[in-house]
Amino acid sequence: MSGTERRLEGRVALVTGSARGLGRGMACALADRGAALAIHYRQSNREAARLVEELHAQGVEADLFKADLRRSEEAGRLQEEVLVRFGRLDILVNNVGPFIEKPWNELTPAEWEEMVEGNLNSVYYLCRAFWPVMVAQHWGRIINIGLANSDRIQAYRQVLPYAIAKTGVLILSKSLAVEGAPHHITVNVLAPGLMDNGTLNASGRRAAAARIPAGRPGTAEDLAGALLYLCSEEAAYVTGAHIPVSGGWGL
Repeated sequence: MSGTERRLEGRVALVTGSARGLGRGMACALADRGAALAIHYRQSNREAARLVEELHAQGVEADLFKADLRRSEEAGRLQEEVLVRFGRLDILVNNVGPFIEKPWNELTPAEWEEMVEGNLNSVYYLCRAFWPVMVAQHWGRIINIGLANSDRIQAYRQVLPYAIAKTGVLILSKSLAVEGAPHHITVNVLAPGLMDNGTLNASGRRAAAARIPAGRPGTAEDLAGALLYLCSEEAAYVTGAHIPVSGGWGL
């Protein structure tokens, strides 16, 4: 983290699911630009604590917060804890979201509910919790993580509830963008395609690359570039956007 451009200094950011993978990468990118970080996790306590230690070692103000964001009461508690610790929230990145690849008729009702609760309801709960804070500040950036082709109505044979939830995230985001514009709150969707979150082996990367026009799966760094733009003052007039970060996949 070079910190050569600290254009987010004085801002506080919360990245959900930021203990590892793509969320970790986005949190580090925001910290590199000077933001204080609320690191969220549900189960990955060790990884979250390690990240906070690394950020502290680099002079970044950061703390970790545990919450199951599938539950509205825990989202509300997270809001309270973040405000007690930092006093404000400027940037909310709704990154958390489980993923199951399975034919719809083989999914259990519990798995279906997990996809919708984890990928859609969690976004609604946190946006609702922090909305009054951003309205009072008259400034906010909400970035919701979607899916590259969720802006089209089509069949999804293997990821049906996940895709339904991500399309719901897009509708929610566009609706909130209209509501937030008078308050200088922007709401946008970053829409990744096939990504390498650090768990793909060599054969998995090759299989993903064969399906992507750019010839490789996406990385946290690819997401971070678009994220930092949406958090910047240069993007103050950009709201309700759906930005594919997919190397051409899903277009």
